[in-house]
Amino acid sequence: MKWCCFRRTSIRQQGAATLLLTTLMISLMLFVVGRSALLSRYQLAEVQHEIERRQSFWLAEGELECLWTQARSRHAGETLPSACQQIEHQVKLVSPQDQQLTATVGTTTLQKRYRLPLPDSAGAVKTSSRLILMKQASFAPALARLNTGGRWQCIALRYKYDFYAPSVSTYHPEQLSYPLYSGLPGDSGRCAGSYHSVDLPAKDAKSDYQHTPSLSPFRDLFGVAVQDWFQVMSNPQVGRIPQSLNETVNGQMRYQRAVELPHSQFNPECGAQIEDLIWHGKMIIWVYGGCVLSDPDVQRINIAIQAKFPQQGIIVLIQDGLVGIESHHALQGMLYQFISPQHASMEFQRWGDTTLQAALTESLTQAPQPNISPEQVSYFQLGSFYPAGGLVLDADRRFAVVQGRIDFHYRRDLLIQPLSLIRPAQWRGESWYEP
Repeated sequence: MKWCCFRRTSIRQQGAATLLLTTLMISLMLFVVGRSALLSRYQLAEVQHEIERRQSFWLAEGELECLWTQARSRHAGETLPSACQQIEHQVKLVSPQDQQLTATVGTTTLQKRYRLPLPDSAGAVKTSSRLILMKQASFAPALARLNTGGRWQCIALRYKYDFYAPSVSTYHPEQLSYPLYSGLPGDSGRCAGSYHSVDLPAKDAKSDYQHTPSLSPFRDLFGVAVQDWFQVMSNPQVGRIPQSLNETVNGQMRYQRAVELPHSQFNPECGAQIEDLIWHGKMIIWVYGGCVLSDPDVQRINIAIQAKFPQQGIIVLIQDGLVGIESHHALQGMLYQFISPQHASMEFQRWGDTTLQAALTESLTQAPQPNISPEQVSYFQLGSFYPAGGLVLDADRRFAVVQGRIDFHYRRDLLIQPLSLIRPAQWRGESWYEP
């Protein structure tokens, strides 16, 4: 009887142990399965989050590329359908040279900057010629950058050697209309004190009249070395004068190398020929040989610009010859005098063929530097003319004389479309599609 009870008790204990072990194993299995399910749900959420994040990134990246294509086309004067408006975005000028594109998708915000098609350095006038301003001159400057005090580095003129003026003054940006500068950082609209001259002779001018011994005007504008000037001249986007440089009316350059070009000649019909090329849709015009523009010439050229390129400007480059201006009107664009390195020592002997010889001779008798001969003068201007897109005098060490009071209202926005034909807008930094 005792053995029987003991056996029954042992069986019960074994059963209880088995049940406990089974319960523990089931609990452990449930824990493992639950843990695995929880981990799977967590991993699934992470994967979903990563997918959404990458989708947002590529949507934003795609929006930036679309905005970039739109901006580049706009600067080049082309029109594309406005298809980049479905995603939150912003286009903002963040410096005088750069615009910033911003696209936002969900919690993803991407930003990229690109360089506007503009000269490398600021300055309404840039000269490697020895510039003589016979009368008072005032300048609306180009803006370089903000200093630590929130004021602008205003640059009116860059000169490689020296310049003379009895009095120069620089406007504050807030005194002018700067459509391209709207939205720039800094609210003062004023030049820094060290970059703001008022009624000062050239020798006492501040940093807004900046001595730049390393100035290379051709590279600064076109982005290539001056020795490669023929590369720009022969560009299909460039209109060339005289017509004999071309194969046909709107054809390719006749010559393959600079050494093949004929000797440059003074061109008494250059004004009418510049106007004609504008009507044919050319925004960059390369005049090979000397050129004098009268007041009616400048007015007719402006009429053609306003008709063909509203709110835009042109670039007129005159190579290897004298440049004379007799006008009281501003040109809607840039004027660039270029003496190529091969003709750096050339003399300018055709002033007698122009109506400006008497005025030039008289001006030289009043010049601060004695004994300047007309043959040393590459550029002479009579009147208050100025090119609103900038004046570049790239005749190394030659004299440029301006006889007239100047009120130079510089508008760098006039250069964006014509210059984009030679050096388009470019990303600052890298993009995913770049090699």
